[in-house]
Amino acid sequence: MIIESVWEEIKKLELLDKQGESYTNSEGRYGWRNPIRKDTGKILTSLMLAKNPQRILEIGTAHGLSTLYLVMGLDHSKSVVDTIEFDAEVANSTQKRMDRLQVPVSVLEGDAEEVIAGLDSFYDIVFFDAQKNKYYAQLMALLKKGCIGAGTMILADNVSDRREECLNFLNWFPENRISHTIIETECGLLVASL
Repeated sequence: MIIESVWEEIKKLELLDKQGESYTNSEGRYGWRNPIRKDTGKILTSLMLAKNPQRILEIGTAHGLSTLYLVMGLDHSKSVVDTIEFDAEVANSTQKRMDRLQVPVSVLEGDAEEVIAGLDSFYDIVFFDAQKNKYYAQLMALLKKGCIGAGTMILADNVSDRREECLNFLNWFPENRISHTIIETECGLLVASL
């Protein structure tokens, strides 16, 4: 059964070091990849169940732990997750994992803003979990492209523990009178509705 196999995969991925891993890709770009915390994963699943979205965009795939938490709350017959991963090797490995699990996930490899420029879908939910200092630019790119708008739920991880890195993103919501809250998870999860 798909749900059972996804839970088993989540359990395996939960064993990854929560402090994360550094990487340098083939073009010399340095980055940091760390899994979401378990408290955040359960909230993601709950939000998917409550919202019942058809299209979800995740920015920052890594090995797919958060992706699978999103998937656990979806109706697989009508929902699709597009997830963006910068590192080609990790993107390929994660896509193979999703294919093996038979879940509706497409891993889009590349720089998030470049990938966003090529999107043509409207998303019900967007989950930001890549470079924190890029959240604002990615949000603006999605708005400009028309991929998000009224009714889209915005989720963003690490807004408490890495607040300074995403301050312009955080300030945008009250400046534009956008309803939002920060759930005090281990790292802080922003939840907003456009």
